[in-house]
This record gives sequence, C-alpha cells and structure tokens, in this order.
Amino acid sequence: LGRGRGVSGGRAFAGRARPPGIKLMIQEFLKTVPLFRELDDDDLAQVLMVGLLRRHPEGAVLTTEGAPGGQLHVIHQGRVRISKVVPGVGEEALAILGPGDFFGEIEFFDGAPASAHAIAHSDCEILSVPHGEMHALMESRPGLAAKFLWAFGWTLAARLRETNQRLASLIALSRTF
Repeated sequence: LGRGRGVSGGRAFAGRARPPGIKLMIQEFLKTVPLFRELDDDDLAQVLMVGLLRRHPEGAVLTTEGAPGGQLHVIHQGRVRISKVVPGVGEEALAILGPGDFFGEIEFFDGAPASAHAIAHSDCEILSVPHGEMHALMESRPGLAAKFLWAFGWTLAARLRETNQRLASLIALSRTF
C-alpha cells in the first residue's frame, strides 16, 4: 500500500493506482486488530505507508522455516496454517490463523530465521510490514512504539499461556501410555 504499491492479481505492484478506498478499508480493519487497536489514525496511516498488501492463493508458501523472515504479517482475509515438519511424521500444524491474527513476530524481536512454515490455508490477503521499516517507525514515534509493544506483549503472553496449557495436556497424555 505504501510508496505507490497496491494489490492486483495476487501480486503487489508499484507505479499504478491502487483501488480507491482500499487504504481506508485496511486502516479501519487494523483498528479491530489487537496489535494495532490503540494506534490513532495518523499512526495507522504511517504503518500502512511502510506495509504491503498482497493476495496469496491457497497452498502458497508464505514463509519457510529457517529462511530469513524480515516481515511481520497481519492476515486481512483468509486463513494461514503455521506448521513445522516433524522428521518421520511430516507436516504438523501448530495453528490455523485467521483475520486479525499475525505471524512473523518471533523474527521481529530476535532477527533469527523463521521458526516455522506459514502456508496459505485458503486464498488470503495479508499486510506485510518489513521489520526494519517498523523499527524505524517506532524509533521516530515513541507513542506508537509504546502502544504497539504493549499490545504485542499482551498478545505474546496470551500465546505463551495457551502453549503452556497445550504442553501440560501433552505431558498428561504421554503419561497414560
């Protein structure tokens, strides 16, 4: 969306007009996403300036475990499967994410390669924000950074609680065998 980018035929493109009102539509959508809910219109507009909205067909590989990530992805439409390949077993889905969910957050903080695969579980539309651009935006806008990081921390804490519960269930289940 930013820098003259838009969406067409499953690919982002530069130098062409984007569909009228799409920026406003995505900005309104971001207000419903917990990660961006506390940001004001000006902050959201800045995020959209550095983000890129893309459409992906079902089955498209969005990120590959071990590959450099470099982007925070927010699902606007559709579903994304987060998975790992388990030796001798194959792909194991860790989560199915939907509109308003995000992925690429681990790499956002530690800069390491992607920790899992992300695959379009259905046709989807995703806003991708480059890590470096978001870091620069947060450095230049401390208020945005505080709101964004607080929401980020809250979301990661909720995910950690869920993971802990799943792990406890797996341990309990494994003791029955």
